[in-house]
Parts: sequence; structure tokens; C-alpha cells
Amino acid sequence: MPSRRLMRFIRFLTVYIIVVGGAVLLAPESTAKLSRWFADNPRYLRLVGILDVGLGIWLAREQYQAQAPPQPWWRKWH
Repeated sequence: MPSRRLMRFIRFLTVYIIVVGGAVLLAPESTAKLSRWFADNPRYLRLVGILDVGLGIWLAREQYQAQAPPQPWWRKWH
């Protein structure tokens, strides 16, 4: 059985793919315009990348802090 971390990553990746696919299907013209704009302005694309990484780190930290600490191994069998 895969670990919880792997399952969480797979769920995230699934949702991400569905959302991006839906955005491309529902608004192909505006998506193409946005892609061209970022291609013409690479500084803004880097800024979005930095913001994405920061948001990802913040979300990961929030999830880590929200989890209960694991029990020591000797208490699992009592």
C-alpha cells in the first residue's frame, strides 16, 4: 500500500490536472493569449513561479502543523 504522502501527492496532481484541463477546454483563446503574454514578459512568469513555490511551501507547512504528532512505537502496541 502506498504511503499517505504519496497518496496525498497523487490526489493533488489529479486535481491540478483536472483544473488545468478544464481551464484549457473552457477558455482556449484566453489561455493562448495568457501564454503568449507570459512568453513576451518572462519576468512576470518568474514572479508567478516564485509565488507558486511560496504558496506550495506555505500549504505544506500548514498541513504539517495541522497533523497530530505520531505516536511512539512502544505505545502502538498497548
